[in-house]
Amino acid sequence: MNLSRALLCVLALTAAGPAWADDAPPKLEALTKAFESADYKQVVALAEQVAAESPDRAKAQYLAGEAFLVLGDPAQAETCFRAVLELRPKAVPAQVGLGTALTQREQHEEAVKVLEAAVAAEPKDAAASRALAVALLASGKTEDGTKRLEAAAKAAPKDAATARALAEARLRANDSAGAKQVGERLLKDLPKHPMGDFLVALALDREGEDKKAIEAYEKALAKDDTFLDAHKNLAILCHVKSNTYQDQERVKKAFAHYARYFELGGADARLKQMYDTMKAYFEQNPGAPGR
Repeated sequence: MNLSRALLCVLALTAAGPAWADDAPPKLEALTKAFESADYKQVVALAEQVAAESPDRAKAQYLAGEAFLVLGDPAQAETCFRAVLELRPKAVPAQVGLGTALTQREQHEEAVKVLEAAVAAEPKDAAASRALAVALLASGKTEDGTKRLEAAAKAAPKDAATARALAEARLRANDSAGAKQVGERLLKDLPKHPMGDFLVALALDREGEDKKAIEAYEKALAKDDTFLDAHKNLAILCHVKSNTYQDQERVKKAFAHYARYFELGGADARLKQMYDTMKAYFEQNPGAPGR
């Protein structure tokens, strides 16, 4: 989810009364600024400080849920979105967040049910439509999911998250050329956004074009250094394609992007295991050429 949409969703969760942007208490204001700055670890820390009885509880939990999704912790995201829905049962943004978290946790049946309700409530909500399409694809309902995703992409051609979902669906269908086209089209429409370069990199990576993929990931990060998945993918690519640690430049890049990913709060356990394995190798082999 992009930042502007997330913050608009926070507005939708606001109870009747003065606009929160003008009269927000310092804690919520700080939490919002942290989210805008992509400081997701701080978002989570500040959200924990908002008391259960606070009128800002739903907004804080919503932003924490979105932060956990970015950080790669869908279980915690699920907890946050359920907390929002206890307070605002009809909040579509929280339903979308919950459905997304459930999809990532492979709870496909419940994910589809939650997201179908969100789409029924807000048929024109691009995020709800995209999330339902992704959930259907993940559940094995390929035809329905693909049709819905293509429709969502057509309805919102400049939505980066929808473009990513479509490109990833094409990669799962072994259509790397189609995925690359999605990225290139987004680059034309949104040249300053990192997602176009990221999607091109995904396709190049799949095609075995290591050097070009690294360059594309680096272009994405030059536009947004807080893009966790770009750091993650670049670290993995440079690690795996380092010729058993013989390519010094790629080893250095792998270490740098692993470190940046975890510095930003990334929580992928598989990535941590890869990073630890790499560190252990060089600790045991201090004279190895890659370090």
